[in-house]
Amino acid sequence: MPLLSQSKECYYQRIAKKTATLFTTSTESGAVLSNAPEEAIKRLVEYGFNLGTAFQIVDDILDFSGTEEQLGKPTGSDLTQGTVTLPVLLLIEQYPGEEAVKQLFKDHNNPDITKVVTGMVRNSPKILDECYQTATKYSDRAIRSLQALPKNKARESLEELARYIVYRKK
Repeated sequence: MPLLSQSKECYYQRIAKKTATLFTTSTESGAVLSNAPEEAIKRLVEYGFNLGTAFQIVDDILDFSGTEEQLGKPTGSDLTQGTVTLPVLLLIEQYPGEEAVKQLFKDHNNPDITKVVTGMVRNSPKILDECYQTATKYSDRAIRSLQALPKNKARESLEELARYIVYRKK
């Protein structure tokens, strides 16, 4: 798909099919294998989907705000691969006429353009804050989906994991 035609809807569909599905499968499998009641399985599926979505959004933020050492890969590597993530979509909304952004869509393999766009996102607290707010909403949804489950150590651990996802550094 050409970079220019990607949208938030496409982004959310992509991460739903990728990371959110992986997390959903993990939480559902654990519930099924432990013979959990149907309602608990349903709640854990919701938890996994929202947790996976929050995780991917934070991963996409870290692609700009992290260091190569933290990430184990160069910053901006999603851009280099032609993957448009939430931070870039918000950058496009904020700077629709910016030349570097236009150039990115023409030549995402150009390391100089990638570096400029990466710097623009990194130096835009508004964009990063909005991304973190979005990740927090998904994390909060994950925690809310657990409220119908018995309050015990396992549930507390899942809630803690959902909070950690948003504040992790790699």
